[in-house]
Amino acid sequence: MADNAYKEYEKKLYSYADNALLTEEVVNDIFKELLTVLPNKGKLYKYKALSTFHIDELEEKYIWFSSAKKLNDKKDCAFNANSLKEIESMVKFFLTDDNYRKTLVNGYYLQLLPRCPEITPKAIEDCLLCVTKNGQRIGKLKFDKFCKEYKLTTEQKQELIKTIQLYSDKAQNEGVIRNSISNLHKQMQEVRNSMQICSLTTSYDKDSMWAYYCGNAGICIEYDFNKINDYELKKKFINTQKVRYGRKKKFSYVDVIKAKLKNTQEAMAKADEKILSQLLTKEKSWRAEEEWRTIGNVRGNETGIKMYADIVSAIYIDYSILEEEKTKRIIELSKSNGWDIYIRWFDEFEIEYKYITLDCYQDILKQTQNVER
Repeated sequence: MADNAYKEYEKKLYSYADNALLTEEVVNDIFKELLTVLPNKGKLYKYKALSTFHIDELEEKYIWFSSAKKLNDKKDCAFNANSLKEIESMVKFFLTDDNYRKTLVNGYYLQLLPRCPEITPKAIEDCLLCVTKNGQRIGKLKFDKFCKEYKLTTEQKQELIKTIQLYSDKAQNEGVIRNSISNLHKQMQEVRNSMQICSLTTSYDKDSMWAYYCGNAGICIEYDFNKINDYELKKKFINTQKVRYGRKKKFSYVDVIKAKLKNTQEAMAKADEKILSQLLTKEKSWRAEEEWRTIGNVRGNETGIKMYADIVSAIYIDYSILEEEKTKRIIELSKSNGWDIYIRWFDEFEIEYKYITLDCYQDILKQTQNVER
């Protein structure tokens, strides 16, 4: 039943491929469904080594989204496609049925859509046709009118000029088309590196993750998605999905382009699903992490972003770092913000880690000290 509910959530998420459709009502509906499929009644966790932890995450109340370029597995978020073979498939496709021009129009349309929800592919096509078919004077008038009407940024104007050049009759030949996609591999690397990933897991008591990510000297932060009430934050966090473990399916750029050209909600949803499948699939060796990840995209950002969200609900602290100044500051912040504090303590008699409240841990220390006396 849980798997079916999750599949329904993903299906609903993918059905809104066009961001213009993500009204507040729709976002609230999808986010409500996300809360029903998340584990622990909406709580996920992040392990951090004390030595590398930036305490301003707690002070400023943000979550760090890392660029895919910084991930510890180069296979992660990479597309399972041979770019050399893909170039040949794309050239063949673009030379058929005016598909190159259609793709240029659609690509520019998708670029403008977030800022210009009223834009249509037809409006872009009319502009390109007018500029390329008429002389300089008429073409410039049409260009200026289009830029003014849709309030294009300098970057978008430059992209429009580039699109006009590729749309012209002179550009509709194999040499130009091949040259325009010759750097496909580099472009896809840039796409991957611009993906912003927040990786979380299902529990705070994974010994292997305490060892791998914290060196058994760190903390585990609990994030409660129920605390997300803001529409804009919900809009970002509805893109939280389970990671799948296994071999990635072969990826075809041409299949995605074909789907985008259809420009129907169903086709766009299938295209997004193909892309996200590449970003959400990891090898089986990582399965024990039970990862959930929130995915964003910031073009040109290969460092990472701060997502301001006041959703911490608890901090789990390994007992070995309790005397560190940074830890004392973490405890101080937890108390002032009403976050629960738990200590990860190794019980040498039962040979297992236990998670107890700070007060309980301090009581155990007193009892131990009394016995030693």
